[in-house]
Amino acid sequence: MTVTRNQWWLAAAIVAALAFAASANSIVNGFVYDDVYTIIRDPRAHTLAGWWTEFTGTYWSARWGSDGYRPMTRILFRLAWAVGDGSPMPFHAMNIVLHLAGSVAVLWLASALLPFAAAWIAAALYAVHPVHTEAIANAVGVSELSVLLLIVLAAGLYLHGRQRGPVTPRRWLAIGTLYAFACFFKEHAIVLPAVLIFAELLVVPDRLPGRDRLNTLRLPILLLTVVAVAFLWARTSAVRGVSGFVPAIPFQTLNLTSGNRFLTMIGAAPEWFRLLLWPQRLMTEYAPPYIDMAEGPSLIQLPGALLLIGTLGLAIACWRRSPVTSFGIVWIVLTLLPVSNLLIPSGVIVAERTLMLPSVGAMIAIASAVPWLYARLEPHRATRIAGAAAVVVLLALGMGRSIARNRVWVDNETLLHRGVLDSPRSYRTHWLLGYYLKTTNRSEEGLRHLEQAFRLFPYDPVIPYLVADGLRERGNCGPAVELYRWAFELSPALRRYQLALSICLAYTGRLDEAKSVALDALRYGAKYSQAVDVLRAIDAQQDSLRARGSREDSAELAGRTP
Repeated sequence: MTVTRNQWWLAAAIVAALAFAASANSIVNGFVYDDVYTIIRDPRAHTLAGWWTEFTGTYWSARWGSDGYRPMTRILFRLAWAVGDGSPMPFHAMNIVLHLAGSVAVLWLASALLPFAAAWIAAALYAVHPVHTEAIANAVGVSELSVLLLIVLAAGLYLHGRQRGPVTPRRWLAIGTLYAFACFFKEHAIVLPAVLIFAELLVVPDRLPGRDRLNTLRLPILLLTVVAVAFLWARTSAVRGVSGFVPAIPFQTLNLTSGNRFLTMIGAAPEWFRLLLWPQRLMTEYAPPYIDMAEGPSLIQLPGALLLIGTLGLAIACWRRSPVTSFGIVWIVLTLLPVSNLLIPSGVIVAERTLMLPSVGAMIAIASAVPWLYARLEPHRATRIAGAAAVVVLLALGMGRSIARNRVWVDNETLLHRGVLDSPRSYRTHWLLGYYLKTTNRSEEGLRHLEQAFRLFPYDPVIPYLVADGLRERGNCGPAVELYRWAFELSPALRRYQLALSICLAYTGRLDEAKSVALDALRYGAKYSQAVDVLRAIDAQQDSLRARGSREDSAELAGRTP
């Protein structure tokens, strides 16, 4: 079926309208979650002056760990702040516009792979997919949205160009430019060259052998590799380590080997499938014990292993019979790998925002079944109508879930309470809510959630420290001392905060030990003025006890004098 230009743009407008309907209500959201630390509390985002320094700095400021490298994302923060004078609305408007553009780009990409009706279904399902709400409704999600738009456009340029013959140098230049910008928005964009190689092997109509076609790609792929190397050089100059992020706390404190980390993610794989294919249940945090941290092979990993083996088997089986299906699966695998923790540990175990780019491959793979189904349903008008109705129902369900979920991200009060309801077995939902309540003068309620977080997962050092603080503030220093010690054992870096433990030890009468801990805190970087105040208080208490002891000794001696 030939599609006219007017028909194409009408279909694109409907996709954009679906994307708008599924995301528009996020415009009234405030700054939530990571927005607070990367935008509100980071003065770099509040000025356009020195914007170019973002290319030599980290995504997170030194105060919050100096992690990550996303200079283009940070530049957009500066622009949106300048436009709205600190209002969150321009940030959310930017995300909505990017989602509309990304959805239309998915239609354009899919139209190079599928009959137009099937391509439209893939793009429409993508436009209303609820797993995207975290990236759309949260201001920092601009990185995910930007990478998606740029990578999809680059892949579309390649595939549409190959339909006409060899890709022209001008088109390669455009692809390379898009690739460079995408990498500087977020690091997972680096997989584009691999995506293009598999596109050439799987879905490009060319009678030449695959080896010959790959030979023609040598120079362009080499140039893209130069872009990737330049990005990695800039990134490693700014951040530490290969991943650029401190690994998720459970990976650190449990000392997971690479093998056990791999098994952990195999066990978590059903979450990826569920979120890509039926995201009715959405959560802010995927953490232990909801996610099982592997200590060797177990039956818990069996469902994930079967799903992954079955999916890879499907990709191999469809390699020749339905290459678009294989390409969709390969797209999922390649774009998920950088954030999957299978190769290197990242700062999250599972996160919905990281599934935005993989969801493109999932929707293409699903839509690749449409021509096959249509060919078998064509003689039966009723079944074709039922199929169309099923698509409408899926779009309505996706839109309704997306609209409802956008409102969860309106502010931290709503989001953090909802997080506990959505995932009561993820320790991080309780500790984030507990900390938020503590900082908003609801210490008793906050302490209850922090204690629940500790019961669920006692290996995050921040949590026993916060629980101990809460107990100390209530004068319950006995159990607080043990919790402080446990926190410092889990993370020696916290020892600069040992003054709190010193205070508790002094409160329980262990003055010599309290003084020793305070001096140790100084060695680990505690504030000098605070340490001096604590040491003076301990000295005063010791002097008071000595004076009292002297008076008691004098009284006893006086009582014995004849």
